[in-house]
Amino acid sequence: MTPDPPDPDDAPILPDLLRCDSTALPLGKRVLHIGGALLFFALGVIGWLIPIVPGIPFYILGLVLLAKAVPAVGQRVNAWERGLSPRWRLALRPGWRRRQAAGERGEAARRAREAGSDVEPE
Repeated sequence: MTPDPPDPDDAPILPDLLRCDSTALPLGKRVLHIGGALLFFALGVIGWLIPIVPGIPFYILGLVLLAKAVPAVGQRVNAWERGLSPRWRLALRPGWRRRQAAGERGEAARRAREAGSDVEPE
């Protein structure tokens, strides 16, 4: 007997992986981000050529820096990430569920204080 596939409606609504602000960074920061991205891409190529140094983390870091400097790249990364299954999307966000639960507990405690109750909700 095979298990039923998960219902897409049961999947948690996750925020985008990378924030792509519509406001552009100042020119100096953009240049630094793009320069850092090029540096990390170069280190990734070196890691590809020299098998002792792994290149994938450098490619990922370079892509993140490039996405911060160029909003179109960040939007593309978010579109790729939205195509993943909910299981993989959660795996890319370690601690997201814990922070989400802590935020809900904090919100419930705030509502209880506003209502004048001395008892903290569980």
